[in-house]
Amino acid sequence: MNRIAKLSLLLSLLIISSVAALPHFGTDLLAQTPQQSVNEQVTLPLDVADSIYSANTTKFLGSKNISLTPYRMTEEHSSDQGFLKGIGNVTNNQTYISTHLSDELIQSIGNGTFEIPDGQSIAWISSAIGRPVDDRWVFHGIILFNNTQSGSLSLLNNSIGLSKDTVGNEPNYIWLLE
Repeated sequence: MNRIAKLSLLLSLLIISSVAALPHFGTDLLAQTPQQSVNEQVTLPLDVADSIYSANTTKFLGSKNISLTPYRMTEEHSSDQGFLKGIGNVTNNQTYISTHLSDELIQSIGNGTFEIPDGQSIAWISSAIGRPVDDRWVFHGIILFNNTQSGSLSLLNNSIGLSKDTVGNEPNYIWLLE
């Protein structure tokens, strides 16, 4: 198994194990303060103003069925037009392999590139869990940026982020972990 496949598998397992503990992963992070009892939980929202990336336009480029057993698997291609703080306009080209675990749960692994108008780019891999929310599929995931020699995009080198993607032309966001 190559390094990327192993890392994607590990990211997938991390997300799947986190789903039970973080049911509102994309919008809330669980936090406990020392003054509270063990049974109390406080949720802190991820503020869109704190996101490093936001995309408002997604162009769906195609989908194909890969397998029907034991679960339906599909491959999807899309391209987002977004804004990366400190950089400006970015095109996010992406491919996802999705496993439809049920009518209410999809697990996806993906890869792609952020590209800026002058041709600089950085690659990434991701793993996410999706579920329907208000009649739209919402995916919460973890994204790992590769290394780039690009001067502008090097701020993302080896960064890990949390992502929230809503299928359709709804805003998509990435928050970097420190």
